[in-house]
Amino acid sequence: MSSDAQPLLRRQNLWPLALVNLGVITHGMVWYLATTAMPTAVGELDAAAFISWSTSVYLVTSILGGTLMTPLKARFGARRTMMCGGLVVTAGSLLAALSPDILLLLCGRALQGLGEGVLMALSYALVRELFHISLVSRVFSVQAISWAFSLTLGPLLGGWLTEAWSWRMAFVGAALVPLPMLALGLGLLRDPARHDAVRHPAPLVRILLLALGVMAIAAADRLGHAAAGAASVLVGLALIALVLRIDRRHAPHLFPTAFPGLRHPASLGLWVLLLMPLAQAPVYVYIPYLMQMHRGLSPVQAGYFGVVHALAWVLVAGLVVPLLARWQNAAIVIGPAMLALGLAGVALTLSGQPLFWVAASLLVVGAGMGLSNAYLNQRVMASVDRGQEDATSAAIPTLSGLGAAVSAAWAGLVGNAVGLDQPLNVDVVSRAAWVLYGTGAVLALLAHAMAWRLRQRVQRAVAAR
Repeated sequence: MSSDAQPLLRRQNLWPLALVNLGVITHGMVWYLATTAMPTAVGELDAAAFISWSTSVYLVTSILGGTLMTPLKARFGARRTMMCGGLVVTAGSLLAALSPDILLLLCGRALQGLGEGVLMALSYALVRELFHISLVSRVFSVQAISWAFSLTLGPLLGGWLTEAWSWRMAFVGAALVPLPMLALGLGLLRDPARHDAVRHPAPLVRILLLALGVMAIAAADRLGHAAAGAASVLVGLALIALVLRIDRRHAPHLFPTAFPGLRHPASLGLWVLLLMPLAQAPVYVYIPYLMQMHRGLSPVQAGYFGVVHALAWVLVAGLVVPLLARWQNAAIVIGPAMLALGLAGVALTLSGQPLFWVAASLLVVGAGMGLSNAYLNQRVMASVDRGQEDATSAAIPTLSGLGAAVSAAWAGLVGNAVGLDQPLNVDVVSRAAWVLYGTGAVLALLAHAMAWRLRQRVQRAVAAR
């Protein structure tokens, strides 16, 4: 393993760095190729009512894939797990490309999500294994740049393939995306011949309960009635809480046993990584829609507004790479506070203020996410208990996805309840903005409190050494 002083771009780090970044690029490219092609696909298949299901199915199965990574890696090793995840993505993409109807297309999206969940969780686990802990935050910052690459190229390539040939070619392109990662992983990773340390069967019951919980949440905004949707969310949350309760008592663990407690530094960090996407999700759920339908922007202009926060996230994540350790601790605390400030700004400006101020608020939202994300990941991985490294690594993308799933469902329920599904006016949008983004700001402040507690815990641990 590398020494503390080792620079990230030293020769022996380059291929591992390429591998973990290909995981991020694969995820982003598959996501944007599919989402760009879906409107044309459902139009051709006469299934416009199911366009939202393509996202929900993918989200649900990606969370399941993330939870499956730990038992798969423990039983078969990282290389075989990577091969399995990548081939499932390719198979799902080809199934979608060949689908004669919406049912098989959704099955293809489900397989895409399942494989992508495995690959993303494995990428997090490999960061902890392949790099010294002092380099982890830098690796995550480089991954943010890779995400920006896929954010730029994915929609462009998906749109070109769809317009030049057909939406089916976009899914064929998605089928090819995992192959470079698989080729590099095949040459770089070496699995032990046996995995004697793992004697427990895969936690299939917990995975099934988690699937039902996430599906209940994802389906909440499609039940047609606010009360039924709220009940569906509550059922989903209850099932997820039950999974956490069972998981703490039975190995192999899907989540570190310290979670969801409020004492262990790793658990506090995971709470922040859950709460920040929970607060931020209404941005990508409604901003492009409201920019187009309420502010009168074109689809392209509204789409660019929808990625303002993502671009700010990537830019800030790259700029904060060289921060000293003491400033890293400050970044962890300041990031959620900036997120709260940005969401409050969106709540104030969205309905009728000049678009400059809406964009400025979105920039603050993204900057808050980018400022703290890499260092939060580092703190979580550095404080994990021995023997729970894989469970903790897998929990990071799983809990972030879970927060986004819960928040997206809640945003849909609230948006429909306050009238965003009806003709829009300033009063309706203002009311929705205060409820959606004001509540998001409160959740971000809760994340700030958790981050402050995490900082205190880390400082006490350092002082006690």
